[in-house]
Amino acid sequence: MTFDSGQTWALFRSGGKLILQNTSLHSEFRPSRFLFLAPDLKSGDLYVTGDAPQEVDPLGYPLNQVLWIILLAQGRGLLFHACGIDDDGKGFLFLGNSGDGKSTSAKLWFDHGVAVLNDDRIILREKDGEFWMHGTPWHGDFGEHSSHGLPIHKLFFLRHGRKNSSQAKSGAEAVSMLLTRSFAPFWDKEGMAFTIEFCQHLASQIPCYELTFVPDGRILDFVRNA
Repeated sequence: MTFDSGQTWALFRSGGKLILQNTSLHSEFRPSRFLFLAPDLKSGDLYVTGDAPQEVDPLGYPLNQVLWIILLAQGRGLLFHACGIDDDGKGFLFLGNSGDGKSTSAKLWFDHGVAVLNDDRIILREKDGEFWMHGTPWHGDFGEHSSHGLPIHKLFFLRHGRKNSSQAKSGAEAVSMLLTRSFAPFWDKEGMAFTIEFCQHLASQIPCYELTFVPDGRILDFVRNA
């Protein structure tokens, strides 16, 4: 065994291959999908039991997302708990854990005619010296999503509050806040080293703020002028 999420999946190594199963070792449910990945991660085989539900995505949740986490950790990027907004070419990224207001933010911006990449899962990559964010198909409570990508203009850590306010974050504090909102490959020493370096570079290049907000249209101009 290499890693057990404790909830929905586990990771093994056998004969040089990585093996993902779609339940925890401590789950009361039996696994119904096993993904065997070649050592170079360029190929694999999926085994599905007869009682597994038939889905459009044969990997199903959570193996589809875990596979992306593994692939991104090979120096490609990171998956974050985040809502991504394309405000007429300006990329605003709102990071938060469950209940912090990502879906609420997505609906507010969408209702004012602004494009939403995703309200819950955003991929970040560095391309030609710029940090880009990309939408994914794995949305939260707000269903609008897009595979579109664009450079990040500003980055906000969401927090509940009674007024619209922002506080700049930088250095180790910003890096720590990024890490706790990322899907980090804890089972992969090299992948974790890349993850930390990625977050450090991101925090040094993109303006970061902690944001509290009132859920109405006034937050749009507040974010634009932060």
